[in-house]
This record gives sequence, structure tokens and C-alpha cells, in this order.
Amino acid sequence: MQLGEAREILAALANGVNPATGEILPESSPYNDPNVIRALFTVLSTIKSGKQPKKTLEEKQQENVKAGRPKNAGLAWTDELKEQVASEFKSGVLIDELATHFERTRGAIASELVKQGLIEENTIDEKR
Repeated sequence: MQLGEAREILAALANGVNPATGEILPESSPYNDPNVIRALFTVLSTIKSGKQPKKTLEEKQQENVKAGRPKNAGLAWTDELKEQVASEFKSGVLIDELATHFERTRGAIASELVKQGLIEENTIDEKR
């Protein structure tokens, strides 16, 4: 089945029409339930725009773990986490230990420390 055909079927159902016969669906049909109609239109909107619904933090973390990456790889740093990583680094915790603790890559830790001015880019390998 092609995407266009699937879209037509979903549109018919969302509009209360049997896609196979063109007949109006009975009032008792589950496709006439307001929540089902909204769900169908949401899916149609997503298909038309080509955009995927935004993933939750937990979904992104699960995806990272399944792909063999650290749990928080690629996720945004909160202000609280930025302060915490800086504080721990200043107290002598090594980059590799920070990466394990924050469940991020070594490069992500080093990059954040560079942004905060705590290390220089050319000294990253020295701060093992």
C-alpha cells in the first residue's frame, strides 16, 4: 500500500465515511467518537507535514541506550546540570568519570567545559 492510499483511507475514516463503500458510518461506529476523529486528524497532519511527533526525554534516552550510546547523549544541558558538571570538574573529578556519572560522551563533557571556559580545546586530552 502506498502512503497516498493510506492517507485517503484515514481521511475518509476521519470524515465519518467508509473508505471501501463511500457510505456514511453509523453514529455507533467507533470512528465517530471525537477522540478517534482527533487522533485520525493528528496522524493525517503528521503524515502531510512529514514531521514526526516530538519524542519525550524518556523516548530519546531509550533510543540512545538501544543504539549503544550513553543514556543522555545528544540531549540538551539544563542550567542545573551545567553548574553540577562545572562544580565536580573544579573539585577534581576527571572527564571520564564525569562522562560516566552524567551518562554522556567524553566529548560532550569536554565541550561543555570548553563552553564554560574551564578548559581550552587544545588541552582536552590532557584532562583525562
